[in-house]
Amino acid sequence: MSGTESPPAVRIGIDVGGTFTKGVALGMTGEILAVSHVPTTHDHDHGVSAGVLDALNRLLDALPEATPVILVAHSTTQATNALLEGDTARIGVLALGERRDEGRIRKVTQAPTALKAQWAFVASDQEDLQARVDAVLRGWQAAGIEAVAVSEAFGVDDPAGERLAGGQARSLGLPVTLGSELSGSYGLEMRTLSAAINASILPTMLRTARHVRAAVEQRLPGVPLLIVRGDGGAASLDAFEETPLHTVVSGPAASLAGGILREGLMDGVFFEVGGTSTNIGAIKDGQPVLKYMTVLGVPTGLRAVDIRIAGVAGGSLVRLGKRRIEDVGPRSAHIAGLPYASFTPPAQLAGAQLVELPLEPDDGRRYALLSTPTGERFAITPTCAANALGAIGEDGRAFGEPESARLALGLLGKRLGASMEDAASAVLEASAEKLVTLVRDLAREHGLQGLPLYGGGGAASVLGPVMARRLGVLFQAVPQADVISSIGAALAVIRVERERTVTRQDPTVLDLLEREVGDEAVRLGADPASLRVETAYLPQEGRLRAVAVGAHALSAQTRVLDHDQLNAQARLVLGDTARLVFGGQYHSLFTAARETRILWRRKAQHPALVLDQYGGRLLRFDDAEVLVGSPADVLARFGAGVAGTTAPQVAVLTPTRLRDYAHLHDRAALTRQLHDNLRLEPQVALIVRQE
Repeated sequence: MSGTESPPAVRIGIDVGGTFTKGVALGMTGEILAVSHVPTTHDHDHGVSAGVLDALNRLLDALPEATPVILVAHSTTQATNALLEGDTARIGVLALGERRDEGRIRKVTQAPTALKAQWAFVASDQEDLQARVDAVLRGWQAAGIEAVAVSEAFGVDDPAGERLAGGQARSLGLPVTLGSELSGSYGLEMRTLSAAINASILPTMLRTARHVRAAVEQRLPGVPLLIVRGDGGAASLDAFEETPLHTVVSGPAASLAGGILREGLMDGVFFEVGGTSTNIGAIKDGQPVLKYMTVLGVPTGLRAVDIRIAGVAGGSLVRLGKRRIEDVGPRSAHIAGLPYASFTPPAQLAGAQLVELPLEPDDGRRYALLSTPTGERFAITPTCAANALGAIGEDGRAFGEPESARLALGLLGKRLGASMEDAASAVLEASAEKLVTLVRDLAREHGLQGLPLYGGGGAASVLGPVMARRLGVLFQAVPQADVISSIGAALAVIRVERERTVTRQDPTVLDLLEREVGDEAVRLGADPASLRVETAYLPQEGRLRAVAVGAHALSAQTRVLDHDQLNAQARLVLGDTARLVFGGQYHSLFTAARETRILWRRKAQHPALVLDQYGGRLLRFDDAEVLVGSPADVLARFGAGVAGTTAPQVAVLTPTRLRDYAHLHDRAALTRQLHDNLRLEPQVALIVRQE
């Protein structure tokens, strides 16, 4: 490098896990330039933010001096842990509505029983609203209330009352959550419960956010700081301070995002094996599968990745019965403060014997441990079993001391009346059994049976092959599996989702909702040029949903693919017959020709695929008719080819935008919407899904 050249810019991703805080620095084309692993600082005065700073400092020290950092993004278990451990604030729930409805409103606006809460009602249809709200808030403040949730009947339609009360709470220094800002659904109870839970973790999250902001500002003044949300997108730290509930399952969402954004995973089940637990999620059409979150037993109006969590992982302890392994986990070596036998030099295990001990005085469960003549104790774990069998390559994160692992599993086998190999296999089989059941349920629920199993986390190679064999599917450990969550954070995208309760399909409401999510994504830091908005109408639930996805403004141009690379990505999905039929500024449409055989007949299909400029797979139809031309020409051809009153599923690509019209099922409504949206476009591609 010459004296005038600057080091290449990097993006930094940090994942705050239960045991370790891991960081990566990614170059402009996604290559890993530095990695850091530090213990998560749960007991530090500044909480987990101290570990974030430590991980950040180690990354920066490993990079060339003056390396420009364009963003820092992190995922965290903080919100999840606060709720699980009861680290919640005393809150006040302020319900607003007409006086005549007080009784009904009282019934549906009570906080979850797990929270420490007070409740008050203020009639919004009577005089002196501001003075009456102020009196309630000052009384709560004097009584030690730390945060406030405000929810008003029909607040989605007119949030003025909520905003007035929220402004007064903030003027008194009280953190506040407004129900209408968390959810656009008309369900007052769900909005209120969601707001109450969010408010209960606001003080803790605010302290953490301020420490993280100060820590990053200390080393990287002015660099944007993002946090990964539970839906796999990302938002600024300011948004986290307002709605920390969005970050529940942030860590698992980041690992799914890493697999999708870095490795291009499209369909399958993805699991991440840590030291204490394993998270299992689903990927469908290149997107994480989402569901409405249930928190503290309460359904919320927020969607997050559909994650199943199992208390078994690479560091789980083995529990023994009389002649067999009774269980593996949920207690882990990390929680018990025991080193793994497989990571211990053989000399340190000289003279070791197998002992069966409870870990707590009143615990009747007995765990298999190694005890040395010096009194040291070591854990026997699935990682030890995999090392004993030689199932982990020397370059694997979980690779340890094979000799030590064989010693440990040999002693376990002697206790069970089995060989070392059989004992090691039994440990892995017992561990995999818990996970296989969850994987089967998840795959069945989302139609992913028989599809690949992808593994992340430091111990992915420990349990992945056993699970895949039992499921009869292929297994693939993603590259850099141990830091895939950090990679996902570094590649974070901005994602905003809103829903509205509707009684019918209304193009005007749709346009307003699309604009709302798009504007919010840009406010949170998305580059307008990368923005994509998708909508869906859910008739059974009476909901209209819009989702805006975009890359952060400072990272939007870091992974742009050239023409040949985009063609290669299309061929991976559609085969060698893939060809480009429409290219916009930010998207490319490919089609192909293939033939399928159904009994004695052959059927021609023309799959269609839309890629963004980064190679992201935005839309895929197994069979489609593609119409390219001017809006008038395309709509005329479309109208001539569609019969009946029910509209087919349609998407449209313009020079600057991809629109999905799957929510419109009425042919006349679809035709009107297409005309209104496309009339000013020079050229369009209409993609009509074929049944």
